[in-house]
Amino acid sequence: MNVRLSVGTVGNKGNGMRTIGWCMAFLGMLAGASCMRSAAENTAKTQTILTVATEDAGPRSRATLTAHVATPDLAGAPSGVVTFRAGNTDLGSAFLDGEGNASLQTDSFSAGNHQVIAIYKGQTGYLTSTSEPQTVHANVSTVAGFTVAATPSSLSTPVGGFVSSVVTVTPVNGFNSYVNLSCTGLPVNTTCTFTPLSVPASCTTTCVPGTSVMQIQTLAPSPPTTALNGGESPIQRYAFVFPALLGLVGLGARRCRTWRNLALGLLAFAGAMSMTACAQRYKYLNHGPPDNTGTPVGSYTVVIQAQSSTGAETTTPPAYPQITLTITAATT
Repeated sequence: MNVRLSVGTVGNKGNGMRTIGWCMAFLGMLAGASCMRSAAENTAKTQTILTVATEDAGPRSRATLTAHVATPDLAGAPSGVVTFRAGNTDLGSAFLDGEGNASLQTDSFSAGNHQVIAIYKGQTGYLTSTSEPQTVHANVSTVAGFTVAATPSSLSTPVGGFVSSVVTVTPVNGFNSYVNLSCTGLPVNTTCTFTPLSVPASCTTTCVPGTSVMQIQTLAPSPPTTALNGGESPIQRYAFVFPALLGLVGLGARRCRTWRNLALGLLAFAGAMSMTACAQRYKYLNHGPPDNTGTPVGSYTVVIQAQSSTGAETTTPPAYPQITLTITAATT
């Protein structure tokens, strides 16, 4: 009887533990579902609308692409980056303004029809969205010139890092020359370099585009310089101790009062000179330049500019590609 009771009791304990385990799992599922529902409620849906306007100027038709991003369920406009694409081609990126609009000019379309979309990349609290495709019709032109494009057109790096983008210069209608590249719109303490700086773009039997790699380098803030305190530095102390030891050795070997007085005077003079010289050198070696604040954190629009080496082979300058650059705080 006792045996049966003992076995039954153990079985009941096992069932109880399983019941508690199932209850805990069920409560965990409820908590997870609640968190997911809360996160979904705090993330707003967005809608991206793309409009296109074209004009015939220069070697190719120029298109102005404008995206408007709205939040149907919330008041106000979101922030962030919009990237414009034609098929697999990255046309450029732009930041949204306070009204939810982002605009880009480009003339990188070849003759014919092209399907263009605008992609809003989302931001904290806002979901991504893609516009309906719009058709851009580019006409044929006989004007010699070139177009410039950059891929990728949206870059991000922490302070102190660097990012790269490939710049492609495409000649059209018989253009045959070098194109010099530069960039504007960088924040302070930031540089951009092109490799190569001058890109060959030539049309002989066929038109061959040239490429260059643009690298944007940011600068990390320098550590604060260590200020000297008003007390005596270790170097100053040792600068006096070493001549003192030498002087004491000399005094032990000399018994004459005159020599002793002369040695003491030389000892004091040498110690004072050593302290002064070493203190100045210590300050020079340990006081660096004023603190460098580095590249400021923020969002910037960088424009890639291009000029023909002759200046006479194109009558209308190309639409310069623009890149969105986001500088984030350095990770520790």
